[in-house]
Amino acid sequence: MAAIPFILRLLAVALGLGFAQWTSDAVSFDSGISFGFAILLLSLIITLLKPVLVILMLPFVVLTLGIGLWVVNALLVALTSKIIPGFIIAGWGGAFWTALWVSIFTIAAMTITGKRDQHFGRVVIRKPGFGRSGTSHTKIPSKSKKDDDVIDI
Repeated sequence: MAAIPFILRLLAVALGLGFAQWTSDAVSFDSGISFGFAILLLSLIITLLKPVLVILMLPFVVLTLGIGLWVVNALLVALTSKIIPGFIIAGWGGAFWTALWVSIFTIAAMTITGKRDQHFGRVVIRKPGFGRSGTSHTKIPSKSKKDDDVIDI
């Protein structure tokens, strides 16, 4: 089942690249082959390289309240256009425009299908010894008594 999110990412990247080319003169493809290779390479780069770049640029992302992720996506689109010969982006405006649409279609695909990143989830920490009233107990509660203290992160 791990291939499903990658297939969704391929579809979202294809729709994003196609919509960016359709709506802007700054993004163009010489042929369908270059479009296909751009889809495949951008999907691989987003899957493999984006987490590393986000960690390296984390202070910038936090400082810009998340808008820095758009810069990361634009850098990945620009890198893809440099590698694929038929994928032409005229300046940073085209890279930001393409990154915007790829991000929108990726979010839409993950929302519609209910798929989400497996890296994020709920963490529950249970600490025995404290009751609901906040008073500490000197003895550890037995296994039959349920401890209701939960810290959600």
